[in-house]
Order: sequence, then structure tokens, then C-alpha cells
Amino acid sequence: MAPVTVLITGASGFIALHVIDELLRKGYRVIGTVRSQSKADKITAQFKKVYPDGDLSFELVEDIAAEGAFNDVFKKHPEITEVLHTASPFSFGLNKSFEDAYLTPATKGTQHVLEAIKEYAPQVKHVVVTSSFAAIANRSKSGDKSFIHTEDTWNPIEWSDVDDQYKAYTASKKCAEVLARKFVEAEKPNFTLTTVNPPYVLGPQLFEDALENPTLNTSAEIVHQLLSTPADYAEYLSAPVGLSVDVRDVAKLHVLPIEKDSLAGLRLFPVNGAFNGQTLLNIIHNSFPELDGKVGKGKPEGAEEQVAKTQAYYDTTKTQQATGLTWIPLEKTVKDSVAQILSYKAHKL
Repeated sequence: MAPVTVLITGASGFIALHVIDELLRKGYRVIGTVRSQSKADKITAQFKKVYPDGDLSFELVEDIAAEGAFNDVFKKHPEITEVLHTASPFSFGLNKSFEDAYLTPATKGTQHVLEAIKEYAPQVKHVVVTSSFAAIANRSKSGDKSFIHTEDTWNPIEWSDVDDQYKAYTASKKCAEVLARKFVEAEKPNFTLTTVNPPYVLGPQLFEDALENPTLNTSAEIVHQLLSTPADYAEYLSAPVGLSVDVRDVAKLHVLPIEKDSLAGLRLFPVNGAFNGQTLLNIIHNSFPELDGKVGKGKPEGAEEQVAKTQAYYDTTKTQQATGLTWIPLEKTVKDSVAQILSYKAHKL
């Protein structure tokens, strides 16, 4: 029997590379979209070393927000039956309106891939879209133990409420997911829709050469920057702050909906813990005592209590029961990330 063919958009991303790894490990045929041939060539070479017999190819989509961006991909590949949409164009634009910098990039890519599937790929069975905890989070409830964020919670911000970049970002994420769900409701296509709504996605890079970059993707850079804490730093490190999840669990959540029809329509919401800069720094020092005197310790006392005062409280039971997954602990996520960075730096010396 021919292998199932999966299209993954935004295939060069931090999460996407882990998703591709999960797919190839399970024997899927994978087609990725990237913006340049050089990216396609690099990723092909990297995976060839891990999966010599893996079936991985790429199509170029330079701008997913462009009208008809995915049409040719689906016309060319009628064998695609599963779509994982991880691509999300994003730009900070001080010279752009909030709509141009946030809303349009977030919504257009999603709209165009769904339209292309309905028009040119009626054989597609499942679509999984990478959404965000931003579409769930009610920031006014931070520190409120009586308000529990679940798979059924929606960010209350409307686009008409947007008056700063932070609100623009969170509202755009909600708008993109609402658009996708309304599309399925109104158009009644042949495919099911599942979204994955992670908070900060931490964890090791799939390929350590990503560490050559001066900065990593937004979430993974959190741990990376903590290792640059000055050795004599002894103040409480309150920022950054948020909820987290391991990238390896996020990858699994993208693949499971194409294997389990029972996940159709769900929002999959994974969280392995709440953190601030100090709790992460504490994990680093507890796991790597050799960093004493090289990386600052901040002020370790009372860090967990401070997190409790500001965190978004949550319950991911519904996702865990539906998927059968248990989350990789935050301590392991941080430990694996730091170990990879230290190993990479040691090899470079």
C-alpha cells in the first residue's frame, strides 16, 4: 500500500521540523512548503542523514498571504490527503498599520490554504492548523485561581479593541482560528479541522546547527538568553513569564489528528508548566552545577510563589484524555535545551 502523503506548510520552522521528524519516523510521505530553494536543499540534506529512505520533497511558496498561494501545490500533488498548516507569516512593522502587520498575515495564509484544499484537493481528509494559546488566553485573569483556561476558553479581545501591538498580536491569532472554524462550518468541505493551541514552545532544536544563528525562534530563545545572564547577576529575574510546552509534544499533537478521527474539530491545548525567568534559571542551575560562576543565579528564593501570583491557570485534561498523551515535564524540556546548547558550544571550541 502506498504511504499516506502529508503536506506541511512552513516546513522550515522550529515546530515544523519536529513535525516532519515525527512523520518520517512513522513512514509518511512528506511534502513541505518553504520560501526558497536553498531552505529546501538544506532541510533535505539534514533529514537524509537521519532517514536515508525517507520520502521528503518540497514545493516553493514564497508568500502564503498571496492570493492563490497554494493552488499550484494541490494541482501538482493530487496524492496529498492530509494537510498540516504550521506556516504563519509574521512581521513587526512600526511603519505598518496593526492590520497590515498582524491581522492580514495571520488570517490570509490560513484562508488561502483552506480555499485551495476545497477547490483543488477534495481528497484531503484532515487539516491541522497551528493556532496559539493567544487565542485562548484571557490576560485579565492572570493570577486568578478561580478562572481556569481550557480547550473551550477564548481570548475575549475583538479586533475593534486593538490599540497596541500586544493586543494586535493576540487578537490576530484569535481571528485566524475563528476564520478557519467558520470556513469549515460555512463551506462544509470534505476535510475535518483540528487546531493545536500551544503557549510558549520550548525545547531542543531538531538540528543543532540552528544554534549557529545569533538568535533562535522567539520561544526557544528564552532559554538561550538565560545562559547569557551575567555571572554576578543577583537580582530577581521576573521576565519572561508565561505557560510552556515541549516542542516534541506539540509535534505529536499535529500528527495524531490525521490518525485519530476522534480528534476532528477539537482544540488541542498542551501545557507542561508555568514559568518566569527566575524559575527557569533555577532549573538550569539545579541541572547544571558546572554553570555556577559562569551564569548568574539571580535571586532563587520565592520564585514559584511569584509565578503563582501572575500565571494563567489552566486544565489540559480534555486534550490529554483525547490524545492519550502526558506532557514532557518542564524541567526535562529546559534540561534538554541547555544540554544541547552546551554540547554545541563545546564542539565549536
